[in-house]
Amino acid sequence: MKSPIIRFHAQALLVASLCATSFALSADEKVAQWQAPVIDGYGYINPLPDAEFQPDPDATYKVVFDIAKGEPSAHAVNQGLWHVARVVNLFGQEGQPADNLDIVVILHGGATRVVLKDDSYKARFGTKNPNVELLGKLKDAGVKLYVCGQAIVDSGFYYPNIREDIGIALGALAAEIELGAQGYTVMKL
Repeated sequence: MKSPIIRFHAQALLVASLCATSFALSADEKVAQWQAPVIDGYGYINPLPDAEFQPDPDATYKVVFDIAKGEPSAHAVNQGLWHVARVVNLFGQEGQPADNLDIVVILHGGATRVVLKDDSYKARFGTKNPNVELLGKLKDAGVKLYVCGQAIVDSGFYYPNIREDIGIALGALAAEIELGAQGYTVMKL
């Protein structure tokens, strides 16, 4: 009779070999490499030129991303912002942001902290703001970034601690109602 340790190791070896076999794909079976053509380092995409749904270069897309979720770790980049970068990368052409894509981001709730200046972020969370680089790259790609003014006060962050390159909205709800009236589609992340 085999000992439990030997059985465990044999089972672990079997699982590992099955996993290795399932990931051994031929060149024809491999998918394209992950890329970040516009927002380098964030929002990676897998180009699929034969996919049925593709952005229409003749259409105009107006979207407001409502980002209320914060990350459990103060060291992590906000996943909502990461997904906005993915959208910019999906619509981008030849490394350039799409001219027909108008994106507004409204940050509130747990996501409010991503707009703190580095010194304020470090004083509260013990680390530099991990979102600074991504915020800059999104702005460079034409994404408009706003934070809910009500959330700033609710969170106790206060206006002098907010980055100067972030706009302040009276409130996330008011901004989304106004942008919806202007033809923007609201997407919650």
